[in-house]
Amino acid sequence: MLQTKALYTLLRMQAAEDPSVKAEALKTEPWALEDLRTIQSEELFSRLKKQSIELDKTSFVQFAESCDTPEDLAELLLSEEEEDLFDPLYLLVFELWRRFVPEKQSLSIFGDEFDFLIAQYDQEKLESDEPIQDALANLIEILDENADAGAPPKEVFAAISDYCAHDLESFLVDYISEILDSDNEAYASELIEGFASYVSEPIWFDFLRARAISSKDGREANEILRSLLEQKETDPALLREILQFLASDGDHTLFVSTMKKILPLLKTQEELLDLMEIAADYYHRLDQDSVEQTILRLLKKRKCAEGPLNPSDPDLKTLHQLLLK
Repeated sequence: MLQTKALYTLLRMQAAEDPSVKAEALKTEPWALEDLRTIQSEELFSRLKKQSIELDKTSFVQFAESCDTPEDLAELLLSEEEEDLFDPLYLLVFELWRRFVPEKQSLSIFGDEFDFLIAQYDQEKLESDEPIQDALANLIEILDENADAGAPPKEVFAAISDYCAHDLESFLVDYISEILDSDNEAYASELIEGFASYVSEPIWFDFLRARAISSKDGREANEILRSLLEQKETDPALLREILQFLASDGDHTLFVSTMKKILPLLKTQEELLDLMEIAADYYHRLDQDSVEQTILRLLKKRKCAEGPLNPSDPDLKTLHQLLLK
């Protein structure tokens, strides 16, 4: 379950993408969508004062000295507040803690800073990856400390993830993939080894490990991929990534095996078109012109296709027959 600060960060993220979410929140809880990082400290203290909580920076820090987390301080300052006022006031206390008590790092502060960095990274507002890399190093340290103390690794990761509005595991997979795209296999391998034992879906990290070692040990990379394909149930999204990887740098037998496994799992016309484009590019690189041209003709015929895909679509059979050649 998401912790309070992460929950409101997630709501603000959803409202930015979905007008209906924004409209509903503005109608019922407009304060929930406000980014308090942009508000001056004097205004934050003024809002607290309106609820008879009179503080300035000095007194705030003094109260914080007896607390370990912003949540502890909120309980201390807001214990007599009405329930419907607690969350908006807690967010004010949280933001003031973030600014004025930086030496006291809590999981909620760590998660909020990580969310901020991920948003900045996604929007390409970071001048370099260094802040992300520092945050990842800190995260590994937190995970290792708790695991060394006897906590189950996956439970530790899940608990920390509850303090982040972003899907932490998905971000790790995407970020490591981008690191591999930039040919930084050494750092990618460091992150893979650092997080693999903690995540709930290690199969994605197995794929990333195969990518990371493929240039140095193609045989081992192929063995990892073969093992992934032999599993009874494999995420279609992962199969698509495996296929994309094999299309540019992989074993032909594995490429065909991946195509055969993913074809029955396709649900939409868009997914089929995407698969055809990957296959056409692959056979172009193999100089198999006849197969490439057959696929391109199918693509041209279906370029405007939309909606659900019929499992008995004849083009699926055609693709399958091409793979048997």
